Amino acid sequence: MSSIKLIPASGGGSVSLVPPNSTSGSDVTITLPTASQTLPITPIMDQFFHPCNGATVACNCATNSGNVVLQNVTAEQGINSTFSDLTGSTITYTPPTGTKTVIYKFQFMGHKGNDDQSIGHFKFYIDSDEVTKAYLTDAGKGHQNLVTYEWPITISNSADTTIGQVNGWTSAKTLKLMIREYGSSFEYSAHSTEWTDGTGTDTFVMPRIGITALNT
Repeated sequence: MSSIKLIPASGGGSVSLVPPNSTSGSDVTITLPTASQTLPITPIMDQFFHPCNGATVACNCATNSGNVVLQNVTAEQGINSTFSDLTGSTITYTPPTGTKTVIYKFQFMGHKGNDDQSIGHFKFYIDSDEVTKAYLTDAGKGHQNLVTYEWPITISNSADTTIGQVNGWTSAKTLKLMIREYGSSFEYSAHSTEWTDGTGTDTFVMPRIGITALNT
């Protein structure tokens, strides 16, 4: 029986490819890449996920020579019935060349205010454009919830702001969430627990933000 053996240059083992025998099997063809061909690479071009503590995060992006500055969130954010920026959620980013999809991710603790039931509404923006089909409402009775918001931004040769599709992305864009509560009878707060260790004490929880850039 014949075989093809591939031995690493540095030693340490081998891989054998054994074809079928001449009486029971058919021919097997193995095509190797030519010198001009390249093997597939990982689709991840850039990725980070970090607490919103004001850090400068080094990444593979085209923003500020490869650095992204995060917001510094140090306290609970009380929400009213007018849309305002959700603290920590704003980030300015330029993906590396060849990126086709940018996934925005923001995670924070949401909880009820002084009311038994809370309702929070969220809008996602790319610069001044609302991604209308990315709207979110978070609600609950006796509410305390770790909210994870994610949305994919596709890079194409045409734009559709309703789904977050952009026509090219070669300069910095600002991504953020805006928030409001349903009304004064359904208060909503961010970045804090409602209960702690068997008590009604609020505990600050720092939000975190991340980006994943893909070439697919």
